[in-house]
Amino acid sequence: MGDRLAYQKRGFAAAIAAVALAAAALLPTAEAAQPGFYVGGFYGQSDKDSNIQDYSVYAATRIFPSPVVQLTVESIDEKLDTKDASFGFLAGYRFNTHFAVEGGYIDLGRVSYRAQVQGNVTGIPTDATLNFDSESAGLTVAAVGVWPLSYRWEVYGRAGALFSSNDFSIYYVDVEQDPKRDRFSDSDVDFLGAVGTSFNFLEIYDVRLEYQRIIDAGDKNTDEADTDVISIGITVVF
Repeated sequence: MGDRLAYQKRGFAAAIAAVALAAAALLPTAEAAQPGFYVGGFYGQSDKDSNIQDYSVYAATRIFPSPVVQLTVESIDEKLDTKDASFGFLAGYRFNTHFAVEGGYIDLGRVSYRAQVQGNVTGIPTDATLNFDSESAGLTVAAVGVWPLSYRWEVYGRAGALFSSNDFSIYYVDVEQDPKRDRFSDSDVDFLGAVGTSFNFLEIYDVRLEYQRIIDAGDKNTDEADTDVISIGITVVF
């Protein structure tokens, strides 16, 4: 099952890359944009395909049985929020009507696990709170294939990689003990693919609407899962 899923994800990345890089050979010209440098920014919402069961298992095997916490769990109420704001910046160079390269920065936001726990510490009844937060951000590089639809409208595909920095933080407190905190980080390289459309105005500005997927965003130690980002942005040509 794991091999099949990994194969499907590699296939998705390869398909996006092939579409982006083959654009110049596929469609006729209807360009408004000119070759040159451009910069921009975007803002949107991310949604990570995280599983609350993974967080539950981590809490049950790594937090509650530990000598530091010493909590025997009797009941637990837990929830997972996988959506958050996402934003980023980019700079690129457009070589011709159909092809560009981009580099940038993206913040994928936070995945938040919250648990309210009832139990006991060495036989004393205790209410406790446990929070996990997973965050990912990093630098991106990508190739962009562009399809002009008219003088103003274009659609595009983008494929590349995210060099991510991933943080995982832990907060625990109960009525018997002082709060306890821990934090660790890791890095990874993740494939990304995107499709979008842009509208040109005043000749040098483009408004973008984009759907992006980062495959296995994060690291296995900091919650690794596919992440979808829907964003709106603007670029300006030098």
